[in-house]
Amino acid sequence: MLVLDTSAYINGWRDHYPPAVFPGVWTLIADAMENGAALAPREVFRELGKKDDEVAKWAKALEHLFLEPSEEVQAEAGSVLALFPQPNTRNAADPFVIAEAKIRGFSVVTYEGRSFTGPTKNWAKRMPGICQKLDVACLTLPEALAKLGARFA
Repeated sequence: MLVLDTSAYINGWRDHYPPAVFPGVWTLIADAMENGAALAPREVFRELGKKDDEVAKWAKALEHLFLEPSEEVQAEAGSVLALFPQPNTRNAADPFVIAEAKIRGFSVVTYEGRSFTGPTKNWAKRMPGICQKLDVACLTLPEALAKLGARFA
């Protein structure tokens, strides 16, 4: 169902669903990764690991659930990368996230290109715009949690 981008973990953890307040969110995400309803490419794990923080520690415990790209995903990621105007190492996971979602018929989960007031001015050049070009659904983490059936009292 879902392919999570690095920003879904980082922004979700730090800004929207801090685990001290919303531990159930992170249990739900871990369970979804375990049962295949959500996944993240290995490159997302690498990006999370670049900081020695609590998100990285949480991800490290789930390292075995982050996927190495198949040959099909690698080939598709190359095609996706060509759609980014200025690819860089800061967003190295983006083509793999989109490629996994496209091949599996899943939705991308990201905060890129979105703000509290709506799409950013660079929306079309970021993941949501690339996803739209490829007919891949793109969600924020709150929208993704609803897809997973989250209901918090």
